[in-house]
Amino acid sequence: MKEYLLKMSKWCFVFAMLVGVLACSDDDSINTNLYSGTNISSYATIKADKESKKTSIEILKEGEWKVYGGENSNSILFDEPLLQGNTKGTTELNTGKYQLYCLEWAGGARTALGLRQLPMVGQSNFRDLGGYKTKDGRRVKWGLVFRSGKCNSLTEDDLAYLATIPLKTVIDFRSSSEQEAEPDKVPTTTVNCINYPIEPGNLSSIDVSDVIRRGGVEGAKQYLVDGNREFVISFQAEYKSFFKTLMEADKTPLMFHCTAGKDRAGFAAALFLAALGVDRETIIEDYMLTNELTGVTMEAMKALYGDNKMAECMYYISSVQKEYIEMALTTIDENYGGMDKFLVQQLGVDVEKLRKLYLY
Repeated sequence: MKEYLLKMSKWCFVFAMLVGVLACSDDDSINTNLYSGTNISSYATIKADKESKKTSIEILKEGEWKVYGGENSNSILFDEPLLQGNTKGTTELNTGKYQLYCLEWAGGARTALGLRQLPMVGQSNFRDLGGYKTKDGRRVKWGLVFRSGKCNSLTEDDLAYLATIPLKTVIDFRSSSEQEAEPDKVPTTTVNCINYPIEPGNLSSIDVSDVIRRGGVEGAKQYLVDGNREFVISFQAEYKSFFKTLMEADKTPLMFHCTAGKDRAGFAAALFLAALGVDRETIIEDYMLTNELTGVTMEAMKALYGDNKMAECMYYISSVQKEYIEMALTTIDENYGGMDKFLVQQLGVDVEKLRKLYLY
């Protein structure tokens, strides 16, 4: 099957349970320096301009608030706020480098504010996997693990910004031919460039071109449905190596990518978030975010190729669909007894260690 797709291109437990119950109580609270009290994550948003890299914070609710900042989760100082106020509005911070922020509301409730999408001119699908809530009420740490598409078009300003994270490790899931055609550009802080090649998902293969030329819409969908099944069955060694790297604390901050950052990297992100205890609905939401960030729509494809089957094929090849990732998740459930068993027994994941590294 792999060849086919290559062608087709006792108290401790009680205490832990008690913590989980408290974390999921009615006030939706958890207790860390960055997250505490009532969930106020909807009270503000942040975004950054791709050209200037400057971050803007928008307060969405009236009330007394303060914003603190730092280079990472461990460096935010709460002695002096960067901003404070009591009204709604947007403020631009005079910085063009990566930073993490913490919003504090009247009464002491706190939430971390991180950029989901990083301000990259050369790659719109470069994003932070931090901030997602787990089933036991914890949060994924910001600024440690990122996912992306190919990095051959990153600008000098993009690379300088990534150096302020500082990005240390890049994992590339692309085949050797893909890497040779479009070699990565990485920041000066990157000391580990690692390749775990996975061929399915290589949309430059002749098989995909044939599917598109024939205008087979269902065939285009099936190509990626089949590819996601094969990620699970035939490429466990590569994803096992991926987790082995993730479990090495000195490798972070880390980014992993493929070409579009949606299939091979999308499945890797799903596995990572699942291992941390993020629920399936949230995992699928992160997977589907690719369409929004890359701007891939049916209308855009029709504008390029006309109102025809070619445009429909290009849309389903270039986008992500729930049925793609759901095939991978269903394959895990049906063949390996569920995600927890798959991660531990097939991929060798030390779940406890991983959560210690990547959860607040």
